[in-house]
Formats: sequence, structure tokens, C-alpha cells
Amino acid sequence: MKNKNLTNGKDRSAQIFLLVFAAGILTKLLIFGVGVLFLRRLDPDKKILDFMAQAGDVPHYINIAQNGYASYGENANKIVFYPLFPLLMRILATVFRNYTVSGLIISYAAFGTASAYLYKLMRIDYDVEKSVDALLLMFIAPYGLFFTSIHTESLFLALSITTLYYARKENWLAASLIGYLTALTKTQGVIILAPVVYELIICSIRDKKFKKSGLFAMFIPLGFVTYLAINKIVQGDWFAFVAHQAAAPWYNTAKWISESLATSYDVGAGNFSLSLIIYHPQIWLFFVAVAFLFVGLYKNVRTSYLVFMGAYIMTTYLQGWMLSGARYITSCASIYIVMASIDNKIIKYIMYLGTGLLCICYMAMWLQGYAIM
Repeated sequence: MKNKNLTNGKDRSAQIFLLVFAAGILTKLLIFGVGVLFLRRLDPDKKILDFMAQAGDVPHYINIAQNGYASYGENANKIVFYPLFPLLMRILATVFRNYTVSGLIISYAAFGTASAYLYKLMRIDYDVEKSVDALLLMFIAPYGLFFTSIHTESLFLALSITTLYYARKENWLAASLIGYLTALTKTQGVIILAPVVYELIICSIRDKKFKKSGLFAMFIPLGFVTYLAINKIVQGDWFAFVAHQAAAPWYNTAKWISESLATSYDVGAGNFSLSLIIYHPQIWLFFVAVAFLFVGLYKNVRTSYLVFMGAYIMTTYLQGWMLSGARYITSCASIYIVMASIDNKIIKYIMYLGTGLLCICYMAMWLQGYAIM
């Protein structure tokens, strides 16, 4: 009987995983579909796949997937993009013969995975209602349009959430290997080391002995080291990406957070339309994210999630010339956990209504070609 119950429990867990995985993909397809229908009324001849291949950073990822990193020339600066996403595109393109389609498949599959693991992660500490709240808030995130495009956001979200989940389950090898991949995805990836190490320390203190398997956590920073090694091999400099980031067209150097916010405000003040969709949203989202950090402390959200959130916010806003702050913040899973922890129904309904409306508006504007980055 015990074995039968155990089997039934595993079967039910697998069914829930697949159900949430599918729900995540279908929800994003629905939101994207509504945006496309709206666009069709305005521009019946617009080819959606062609648009997706040209939006934002997508041409850079496609170029890397097709040709790899360049040692010199006009494409040498594309080494600022981390390698995992274009590598996966290149692998899938051998099957689907189309880099745009391959990129979209990765993004949607990763978002489904992120959804399923966020639910599993939430169920460790919360009931079904709050777990579903976290999912829904992630589904309708205002800048969640990047979860449906060929960018690293979905992949990073999936890998970081999965790493947090396995750290909570004290599966240090799985957490570390997936954390290694997270660090190969984007600049903020190596930050996932912080919550993993925190969970390892808490586990060791609780059991009054160091977990030797926790040494696997050292795999995580090796993801960043791998990226540096690619810089060295391709361009002869471990930190070649730093010089490229500081040059045109990114002009991005590390600055104090206050300077970064001031720059966004000053640039936004000179361009009203861009201030509404780029500069001012990323300023406000900084303060909203910090406020949620304190809400998380008040609501006793798991400390490792808040450690990740704090480090993520800081790293994101230490950029001197930032165009995608709102997109980056959208990829921080801890924010959805904190939002779901709020009990006040009125506040929760306001969050749902506000984020839902913005989600639809930004998707419609993005599909019309507005510079949402």
C-alpha cells in the first residue's frame, strides 16, 4: 500500500508539473495572440516571424547562433552577449532549419519550465492559492512580452528558479549544475550562487555539520569563468566584453545606482515618448523592487530568495547607460514570490489589474514597433 501511495503521489506530481508547464505556455501564447490580432487590424500585411527576427537584440543572437563569436570586425562586439542562448538556438536550428523558430521554441519551453518549477518552489512554503497567485502574476508581468520573444529572459527565469528549487531540496549537485548554466545565460546569472550558498550554510547549521556535497556549488561561478575563457580564446582578452560594452552602441560602464537612475531621468526628460516606455518605468521599477524587498522581509519570505533579489537589483542597476532595466527586473523570480505573499485582497486585486493592463498595452505597443527594450 505504501509503495502504491508513493507511486500515485509521484504520478500526481508529474501531472501537476505538466499541467502548469502547459498553462504557462498557453497563457503566453494567448496574450501574444491577442496582440497579434490587434496588430492585424492595424497592419494586415505585417509578417510576424519577420518582425520577431528583428526585434530588440534578436538579430545579435541569431548572428551568434549562425556564425559564432567574431574575433574582429563589426561583429566582434557581439561577444557582450552570453553564449548559452545562442548555443541552444544553433543546436535546435539543426532540426528546425530556422533560427527564429528555434529561438521561439526555446523561449516558450523555458517559460513553461519556469512556471512549473515556480509552482513547485512555492508549494514548499505556501498553499495552493498563493502558489497560483505567484504564477498568475508572472504570467501577466508588464514586460513579460520578452518571455515570448527571442531573448534570454525565459531561459534565465527557468534556470534560476530551478536552481533555487533544487537548493531548497538540498540537491546540491543539481542546483550547482543548473546554476552553472544560469551563469552562462546573462550577467546576473552568477548571482544565483548567493542563495545557493545561503541555503547550504543554513542546512549545515541545522544539521551541525558541513555538507561536503555542497562543494558542488563551486560549479556555479565556473559558468562566468567559462564566458571569460571564451573572451580570451576568441579575442585574446579575458575581459574583452567590458571594452565592447563601454563603446558604441551600448556606452555601458559600471556606475553607482544613484548615477544610473539620474542618467535615466535626464535622458528620459529629453525624450517624452521614450521616457514612458523605457527610462521612467525602469526608474520606478527600481523603487518598486526595493519596496517589495522590504515587504518580503515583513512577510518572512525565505531569506535566500531575498538575498537573490537584493543582489539581482543591485547588479542590474549598477549600469551607467541602461535601456532594459524593466525587462531585467521582470526576470527576477523572487519578486513574484513576494507579491504572492501579500494577504490584503484589495492590494492583490490592484496588482492584478495594474499588471494585466500594462501587460496587454506593452505587448500591443511592442508589436507595433515601439522601442520597448
